[in-house]
Amino acid sequence: MAGFNESNTVQQPILDLLVSGGWKHIPGYQLDRHTEDVLIEADLKTALARLNPAVAEAPERAAELLSPLRGLMLSAREDGLVPTNQHFLEWLRGQKTHRFNGRDSFDPVQLVDFGNPSNNILVVSDEVTFGTPGHSCRFDLVLWVNGIPLVVIETKTRLEKRVTWLKGAHDIHAIYEPGWPEFFVPNAFSVATEGKDFHYGAVGQDIESWGVWGSTEEDILPAGWPRVKRSVELLLNPDTVLSVLADFTAFELKGKHSGVPRLHKIVPRYPQVEAVRAIHARALHSSKKQGLIHQTQGSGKTLAMLFAAVKLVNEPRLKNPSIILIADRIQLVTQMYRQFLRAGMPALEAPNTASDLRRILSEDRRGIIFTTVHKFKNAGVLNTRENIIVLVDEAHRTQEGQLGKFLRAAFPNARFFGFTGTPIADEDRNTYELFGDPDDPNHAMNTYDSDRSIADGTTVPMHVSPRLVDFHIRKADLDKAFNELAAEEGLTEEEQEYVAAKATDTRTFFANPERVRKVCKDIIDHFYSTVDPLGMKAQVVAYDRGLCVAYQDELTRQLQARTRDGATPDESAVIMSIQSKDDSDWQQYKLTDDKEEAILNRFRQLGDPLKFLVVTSKLGTGFDAPIEGVMYLDKPMKLHTLYQTITRTNRNWKNPVTAQEKRYGLIVDYVGLGDGFARAMSPANPEHARKEIETDSLLEQFEIEIANVLDRFAGIDRDSNGFEALQAAHDRLPDDKALERFAAQYGMLQGIWEAAYPDLRLEQHRADYKWLSKVYASVAPSDDTRDLLWRRLGAKTLELVHGHIGEVTVSDTGVDVVIADEGTIKRLIEAGVINPDAGSGDTQVTTAAEVVDNIASRLRKRLEGGNGTHPAYKSLSERLDRLRERQLAKAQDSVDFLRDLLDLARDLAAAEKAEDTSGTAGLDLLPDPNVGALTQIFEEYKPEGVPVIVGKVVADIDAIVKEVRWDGWNNSKEGDRAVRIAIRKVLVRYGLPASGELFDHAYAYVSENY
Repeated sequence: MAGFNESNTVQQPILDLLVSGGWKHIPGYQLDRHTEDVLIEADLKTALARLNPAVAEAPERAAELLSPLRGLMLSAREDGLVPTNQHFLEWLRGQKTHRFNGRDSFDPVQLVDFGNPSNNILVVSDEVTFGTPGHSCRFDLVLWVNGIPLVVIETKTRLEKRVTWLKGAHDIHAIYEPGWPEFFVPNAFSVATEGKDFHYGAVGQDIESWGVWGSTEEDILPAGWPRVKRSVELLLNPDTVLSVLADFTAFELKGKHSGVPRLHKIVPRYPQVEAVRAIHARALHSSKKQGLIHQTQGSGKTLAMLFAAVKLVNEPRLKNPSIILIADRIQLVTQMYRQFLRAGMPALEAPNTASDLRRILSEDRRGIIFTTVHKFKNAGVLNTRENIIVLVDEAHRTQEGQLGKFLRAAFPNARFFGFTGTPIADEDRNTYELFGDPDDPNHAMNTYDSDRSIADGTTVPMHVSPRLVDFHIRKADLDKAFNELAAEEGLTEEEQEYVAAKATDTRTFFANPERVRKVCKDIIDHFYSTVDPLGMKAQVVAYDRGLCVAYQDELTRQLQARTRDGATPDESAVIMSIQSKDDSDWQQYKLTDDKEEAILNRFRQLGDPLKFLVVTSKLGTGFDAPIEGVMYLDKPMKLHTLYQTITRTNRNWKNPVTAQEKRYGLIVDYVGLGDGFARAMSPANPEHARKEIETDSLLEQFEIEIANVLDRFAGIDRDSNGFEALQAAHDRLPDDKALERFAAQYGMLQGIWEAAYPDLRLEQHRADYKWLSKVYASVAPSDDTRDLLWRRLGAKTLELVHGHIGEVTVSDTGVDVVIADEGTIKRLIEAGVINPDAGSGDTQVTTAAEVVDNIASRLRKRLEGGNGTHPAYKSLSERLDRLRERQLAKAQDSVDFLRDLLDLARDLAAAEKAEDTSGTAGLDLLPDPNVGALTQIFEEYKPEGVPVIVGKVVADIDAIVKEVRWDGWNNSKEGDRAVRIAIRKVLVRYGLPASGELFDHAYAYVSENY
């Protein structure tokens, strides 16, 4: 009796499954072909006659097609396998034409019937020999369609532990494809299995990225024969094989480890196929017009969008549709457009401006259009066709607000499909409700979560290594130093409150120079001991843009210091948004899109000395760099923002030199996010009830209120934004009583607007509301000089704070926490950490009366607050010490403590008691040193009837004079620019020209009175 072997334990069971799935078994030695032939030409001729009327008319015409097909296969050695495979795919997809002998016109050529797979000749053969005498190979299993070898299956024994599917994949990729490329020219994909694991890949595809097949509607199966069996049934049936060939194959020109671009073939993963099939079916549905695709970060949503767009564009039943792909950032649009362009997609449009977009749509352009959601603002109805399909990337952002409403209003009859890795469901937003359909399972047409992605090997697990950052404050000395500074600078109570609040902001501690040094040292020590030896790279996430610059400077200094003489130091680079008005020291980090892409490509390359990327909010989405092995996180985050950020590390990667694979992505946490990671991993609950507002009644109330307010300004030209119109408005507010009444009315309008937003019915009132907002801004207390005050005293104040913070220590907790693996979500639910039903229940409806009552209550408190007593003064050092204590507690618990302390810091700053001052009658006769000369002169010499608005302009300009008291302000670009900006803000606020003679005189006055 024969023992167990590869044939009877793996190859034969798979062959049996294929036969039961619709393939006819013909042993390799019985095929009607010579061993040096790629094709079974008799089968192909039969199919050509059945599928092509010209060949059916004269069967000998089939030979005219065999010649170019043979030539194409022979050209693989000269032209390269992947490019030749791409050209052959055009034949397979029916994209080629031929003028047959005896015919005047070119006829389309069909090699395969994709519409009816059973109408093809479907054969599976075992032990297929190919090659010439002395140079031949034998394939375990081959799937033929109409005599064309589309799938090669390499089986290995399941009896030897050292032999895995990798050996079979290596045989195909490293031996068969380069040794006998002709046979793989028609190849759709290849398969390798040893009966325990099942993987597939395209020609030329690196083995580490070969995929697995399954179904998101079934439980995740562990490795073993049941999983292999199910993969064969799902992937290797004739329908799926031909579908992959027809709808889910693309080619992309991109660089790899060396940075030299080469052609890559892309075949789909099963969640992408499921998503596209669901979208396609929904797009053809008679009544349903939307759907949600929820696929975890790093699983290939962009490719799913690519496949969906192509499938829809080519669907004849949609009658030449327009497919609009939407992202919320220009960079993401550019990335998608470039990927589609590299993949050779036809009829692509990427309008640069909103007017370009409207022109394209007004011309009824078809094909695929890429754009941002922002271009639809106030667009109105752009096209009413029903065969417009909108695919929205990262559907949890921007789509809940007015931009999303503008987008939907632009295409009232379109179908909308959202793609997201982080759906949101809370009181304010619900991605499932916006895009999902309640009839779909979990309100999503397709769901591919992180557990399944990690189990499939599509992404890697994620670990967290917490750090504890500790420091101490010398509170008594700091309190004394701050009081001395306040007295020396003659600060008013209000100014003390402002400076103290700025100094006690959480950022102060993140920006402490000693903390920056210690954290950077820990980053570098950890990176070079743990990450760099594996060839991987790092991303540093800083608190804000200013901290990005600080980290970049310190990392560069330490990297240079650790470099031996004569050696080239490793590098770090900052990726952040820079505006022309930003600090001049930041301008060196301003990058064009092309320069930014060049830096990111360097980061992706093994061996390039660029080892660190420093960011704060950029690269949170849409950035793919598998080589990134660690993220050093020094910024408080939570929920979907945290999830999106940390999943930058979850891509598969294999060192091409050492063959070392990334086992997991690591997050080194300097903030102490604690169970915030668990909450970030928690799936949103589609049934979470969003709060609803009774908008109809609210809008009626708004229309009544705005009409009453506008009556006060009847006769004034509201189309004018100039000084004259604003002056006329000020004349209608002659005293404090009138101002208080107007402030109360405007507060009511503002509250209703915020509550009813983003209802598009507000748009008809936008111009009037905007005009009233400008009037209100011009009469409200001005904060234009606050930035100047901080520029004058900020450096001194922060120096005091940082000088009274003791030694900073960074400690490794020694803990390695797994936050994402193939069972994380399931375990969190079972352990009770996550409640999948949290927040579900009936939707709470807020009535218009409740909104109005709430606004009125806020207004009463604001108007009555001045009559109350001031709370006790809180010392700066006490607040700093409390902040430190909360930060440390937060570091051990969760991000909620940081949120609470931010609220507390602002509340305390606003509630601090102003120090009482009193003077004698004699002192009252002296000029107020806190009132500028311009104001005093104006008050003494102003003529009768001068408009009240002029006095306000004077007072605001004098406030600037008061703050311009730091040495050298007019000798530095930053100081001079800050003063110019402050003056322009005053002028614009009152409808005056921001440049010209008036500005020049104001600037000269400020400069002379310094």
